[in-house]
Amino acid sequence: MTCFIFFVGHWSVSSLIRLFEAARYSVSWSNDLLKKDIESGVYGYVIRRQKFKFSQMLHDNVSLFSRFLPKVSHKFLGVGNSSLIVQNCLFDHHSGSSKVFAENITLMVRRDIERKRTVALPSDLKLTLSDIHRKPSDIWPSKSVFPKALQDKPLYTMSICVPYSDTDSVNHLTHAMYGRYYTDCATNAIKAGLYRHFRDDICWYPVLELDIDYTGDVAAGETIEVKTWQGETPQKLYFETQRKGDVINSATFVYGLEQSKKNRISKL
Repeated sequence: MTCFIFFVGHWSVSSLIRLFEAARYSVSWSNDLLKKDIESGVYGYVIRRQKFKFSQMLHDNVSLFSRFLPKVSHKFLGVGNSSLIVQNCLFDHHSGSSKVFAENITLMVRRDIERKRTVALPSDLKLTLSDIHRKPSDIWPSKSVFPKALQDKPLYTMSICVPYSDTDSVNHLTHAMYGRYYTDCATNAIKAGLYRHFRDDICWYPVLELDIDYTGDVAAGETIEVKTWQGETPQKLYFETQRKGDVINSATFVYGLEQSKKNRISKL
C-alpha cells in the first residue's frame, strides 16, 4: 500500500484515481463479453467523465502507519446505446467493515479505434445489462463541470510539457496524471496568492469530491496549459487543461478547509 502514499503520509488524488483505474481494468478483462470486444483490436472504451467521493475517514484513518487492505467493488450502474456507467467503491478488507472509504463513478464510451468515432455497444453485452436503466443525466445533472462565468475571474496558469513517463501504452497522458497536475497547479496558485483561505501546500488539505470531464487527449511532448479558478466558496477549486486554446478536460475539486494531520516519517 505504500506505493499509494505521498509525502504527507496520506493517499494522493492521482494514486486513488490509479487504484480505481486498475480495479476497473481487471474487472473489464474478467467480463467475457467486454474482453472479447477489447481483444478484437477494433474497438476500445474511452473514459468521458468521472466522479469521485472521498470520505473524511480516508484522510483521517488511512496512512503509512495504518493496517489497511484495499478492496474495490465493481458494479454496472447504467448502460446506453454506446456507453457504460461503472461504479467502484473502496473498502478495508482487513477490518471487514462495510464502510465506504471512497467511491468512483465512470462513464465509458465505446469507440471505433481506426475511425475514431463513437459506436453502439455489442447487442449481447447490452442484453446482459438490460435490467440497468440509469442514464448519465441521473448522475451528472449538469453537462458542464463548472460555471463558465467563472472564467472571467482571476486565474492562475501553469504550463507543462508532457513527459513520456506520464503517458500510457498509446502515448496519451494517463487520467491519474491530470489529478497530479491539478494538485501542482493548485499549490502554485496558493503560493501566488490566488486562492482565499488556503495558505499551505494543497496536499495538506483533504479532497472530498472530484468531478472530471474528458473531451480530448494529450500526447507526450505536447505542451499544455493548466488553469485554475476558485469558486463561490473557498472549498471549490476549478481547473481546465488546454492545448493551443482547445479544452482537453475540466474539473471541479471540493476540499476540506482544515489541514490533514501530519502523518509521515521524517526520514522518508
